[in-house]
Amino acid sequence: MKHYWVLPVFLATGALWAHPMGNFSVSHYSRIEVNGRGVEIRYVLDLAEIPTFQLLQQWKLDAASPREEVERQATAQAREWSRGLKIEMGGRAVTPRFERASMAMDKGAGGMAILRVTAELHVDSAPGSLNYEDANFPDRAGWKEIVIAAGKNAAVDQATPAGTDRSQALTAYPQDPLAAPPQDLRATVAWHSTAPAPAPVVTEQRAAPPLVSPPAEAAATQVAPQVATQPGQAAPGMVVRGDYLSRLLHQGEIGWGMMVAGLVVAFGLGAIHALSPGHGKTIVAAYLVGSRGTPKHALFLGGMVTFTHTISVFFLGLTTLFLSRYVLPEKIYPVLGAISGLSIVWIGGMLFYKRMRLALGYGVQHHHHDHDDHHHDHGHSHGAFTHDHGDGHVHSHAPEGDISMGGLIALGASGGLVPCPSALVLLLSAVALGRIALGLTLLVAFSAGLAVVLSSIGLVVLYAKHLLPDSKKRATSLAFRYLPVASAAIIVCAGIIMTGVALGVIRPFAGV
Repeated sequence: MKHYWVLPVFLATGALWAHPMGNFSVSHYSRIEVNGRGVEIRYVLDLAEIPTFQLLQQWKLDAASPREEVERQATAQAREWSRGLKIEMGGRAVTPRFERASMAMDKGAGGMAILRVTAELHVDSAPGSLNYEDANFPDRAGWKEIVIAAGKNAAVDQATPAGTDRSQALTAYPQDPLAAPPQDLRATVAWHSTAPAPAPVVTEQRAAPPLVSPPAEAAATQVAPQVATQPGQAAPGMVVRGDYLSRLLHQGEIGWGMMVAGLVVAFGLGAIHALSPGHGKTIVAAYLVGSRGTPKHALFLGGMVTFTHTISVFFLGLTTLFLSRYVLPEKIYPVLGAISGLSIVWIGGMLFYKRMRLALGYGVQHHHHDHDDHHHDHGHSHGAFTHDHGDGHVHSHAPEGDISMGGLIALGASGGLVPCPSALVLLLSAVALGRIALGLTLLVAFSAGLAVVLSSIGLVVLYAKHLLPDSKKRATSLAFRYLPVASAAIIVCAGIIMTGVALGVIRPFAGV
């Protein structure tokens, strides 16, 4: 039982150790310092868990490989990345001289490695103007910052962008979750010398070193001390560095007690994650109200979400492992999000059409009733959903459980189609450690927690009808008649917003 007391501690504090730019991010930092002899460039790339995992795979290494080998590969990689920097001096393309590289590797979410590589470059040039462009990883999400500074014997005349160092070379990201990260990959600077003109001297031109580092040069690589990326506040339910699941995956032997505790934590993280913004809670509630669903429908939705989310994470994991050379996993997210949003628009549109017809009276048919002690036809007044028999008996034509299995499956699939990045980190961490069965088990528990919350919300909405006024007043009210129509309209609007966000047309907090 000694393991169980840690659960609330990890659930409460785990969010303090997540990469602030997300598990898929590659963040850029360039410091361009001009001086009287040329330009010094410090170029830093900070790779989160997923791109670090992919890079180590490309190197045929892992986080447990000898540090010397990782350093050697990092140096060669830094040289390659430096060739992705396009630099012009006075309109003429120049190649910066690679001087040295350093790296820092740390642990991120799920115990996966995160990597930061720094390259120091130099450009021989007289004062003048410089155009700079970083062409590495242009489509990856992340922090992209360029800082321009004046060094010894130089003064800057004009610089774009102009600003201070906000992230301390990607070691201390700002903590404001609503602040948009910079997206600067291009810069221009003009400067002049402030030193007195020296007497002319003849100097020998230094030859640039070869692009491929020889073995002797690899040993000269400067290795920076490990500096952890400044922790950021993660969304609720995220798998983060140092949490219980990360430690469980790295545990040597796992007893039944720890296994059960891990399943409970994974289930709880999935449930907490489902309570964060999104995940179709409003859509599920509106659909069950609009289609007059039953508790069985709500439970089926939960099972469908669990199944779809597990499969989608597994599919994205396979893509990351085997197909990332051809398609970036993070590029799949917008596609899945758009498919999910469009399917919700279709579901809501069909439901809106049916409910509007019924509300306007097109769905009511003339028929006879046998009420045990009296038999009559409908020679009395009808509403769109109800009619009054004249003897105090109000009868509703709104069908209970008027819901198609196709719509139910589509809604459940859309709710679990977009995989949670934390679940993917959990799976990839298990694969890297050779504990695939454990990773899949925790993934199913995570998805089940997500689904239980959605099903519970649906059940609460369905049973809330008992708190409404008596059935006679409810059945004859205008609000009751058009509530299913309004619910369907909400689904359509939510689907349109989801599609717009997935495609980048709608940007939340764009003006912040």
